[in-house]
Amino acid sequence: MKSVNICFFRNIFRVHDNMSLYHAIQSKPDTLLPLVCLDPRMMDLSALNGLLKTDFKPPTTWHYGIDRCSRFRTRFIIESILDLKNNLLKRKSDLLVLYGEPEKLLPELRDFLAKKGLTLGHIHTHKEYAYEELQTELALSKDFNITFHSDTTMIHPGDVNFTFDKTPRVFTPFRKRIEAMPRPVRALLEIPKELPQFPSSGHEFKSPSTLTSRSSSSSRSRSTPADNSDLESILNKICPPFEADSRSAYPFSGGETTALSRLDYYLFGTDRIAEYKQTRNGLIGTDYSTKFSAFLAHGCISPRLIWHEIDRYESISKKPESETTSNGNTTNDDNSLGTYWVKFELLWRDYWRYLSAGFGNQIFYLHGFQSVEKLELLKKSPKETPNPASKKYTGVWLKDRETFQKWCQGTTGVPFIDAVMREMKLTGFASNRGRQNVASFLARDLYIDWRMGAEWFESYLTDHDVYSNYGNWQYVSGVGCDPRESIRHFNIIKQAKDYDPKGNYVKLWCPELKNVPTQKIHAPWIMTEEEQRRSGCVIGKDYPKPIIIVDAWKKHSLVKGGSKTNGNPSETIAGFFTNPKRKQRRL
Repeated sequence: MKSVNICFFRNIFRVHDNMSLYHAIQSKPDTLLPLVCLDPRMMDLSALNGLLKTDFKPPTTWHYGIDRCSRFRTRFIIESILDLKNNLLKRKSDLLVLYGEPEKLLPELRDFLAKKGLTLGHIHTHKEYAYEELQTELALSKDFNITFHSDTTMIHPGDVNFTFDKTPRVFTPFRKRIEAMPRPVRALLEIPKELPQFPSSGHEFKSPSTLTSRSSSSSRSRSTPADNSDLESILNKICPPFEADSRSAYPFSGGETTALSRLDYYLFGTDRIAEYKQTRNGLIGTDYSTKFSAFLAHGCISPRLIWHEIDRYESISKKPESETTSNGNTTNDDNSLGTYWVKFELLWRDYWRYLSAGFGNQIFYLHGFQSVEKLELLKKSPKETPNPASKKYTGVWLKDRETFQKWCQGTTGVPFIDAVMREMKLTGFASNRGRQNVASFLARDLYIDWRMGAEWFESYLTDHDVYSNYGNWQYVSGVGCDPRESIRHFNIIKQAKDYDPKGNYVKLWCPELKNVPTQKIHAPWIMTEEEQRRSGCVIGKDYPKPIIIVDAWKKHSLVKGGSKTNGNPSETIAGFFTNPKRKQRRL
């Protein structure tokens, strides 16, 4: 019997620098079966119910039952899978795509391969750290000879001198320990231009647990590999192509090919990376930031490749990344080059993964990494769900669905918040600056359970990954493991005037405000009745009344804004200001 290894592309849709693919061919199997399994617990596959016997249900988020995967992320994944298949075909291989729970389908696949004279040797896939993915890994480990490779982090866990549970609880010590390493990022893995043979019977497999009688005969008679048009027609049933909003700052298609093109464009084609620190707080357009996020989230590009390509960029750039001062210390040229800050963001991405692996399910707890939920619940009424203990915060997390929906739909009556939420809903993307503001507004101004916001982000963002999303929401909401007692809290009006001083971003996504005077664009409720009439925007009729007005906003409402898109010297890269508790009133 011939041997076959499986490379299971769980959520890493690339060929380059792929640990699972690299190790799957090291034992020189007779054949190699690249595999993708679309899991109905993660993506809505109900459109396939006419073809499959299983009655797939649209999956929802854990706590609040929000649709789990919007069309934006679904389509991006579909495009990534099609691109992966093309790239495998270029290497004389192919891709088998299954639909269902992998722990149920893979045993059936093993039995099918055995009947075809193929002995399954080893399965290679990547390691995940979230609860549901870990349950799948546990089930597969019981039935298969399988290796889970640490391929989603840039810094390999085996190369650091601490375990996940000993990850520094603050980012700066983590960063310094990584930066002190001589070579923190491993060299790229070379994938051969020609891969082992794809099993001739690979595409004949159709799970008996999912085939309908109508589809069984035609599917089982097919002995030649399915071409891309077959796969594309099936995937298009899950989520048909749609036209992107012309205003989108993230109009990119999914896949390794687009990801590599974007990397080359942003570094070597345009030198935009050199301006990253100055432009990273932008709101409009495709080039104010790297836009690597969705490609990273779905494994279309290796974070290690980005790191090494930045090194290569620095080596050939005419501008030095660092210089030595008179006292012998090294400075990053006042951090004027963006290369350091892009690497900085990549380290943040790893940090959330390390923390999540160390804290386990606490990433989803109401009180997050602080783990005070049980203690607080004992002190409160069973009907209340308290906020974390804090000298500055004694409120109760709310589950106000009506207010939450206004936040989701971009109808809060606060223009900057509404613009961000509308952009997200219509494009599947929002800037880092925008995300931080809407998160702070929900958790710190409205006191709504931050997990409602995290689950909405999970649903709508093309670039959602569980670790960065829930980690950042904890960070904004004050339930992360940062030791500072003071609460991070954005002044929305000040932020809006700093980063959208002329209101161009608000007018782009809230066109009903286009004629509002610039000075009042971010607080249109302060317009006089005459101003409302002249601008064609009557508050409460043409644009909603604000659901809340925070007292701290008032001193900024009539202050002329100034652009801070070039950075704020008093602000960290994460973009949070430390502010005292604020008085507020609801309308």
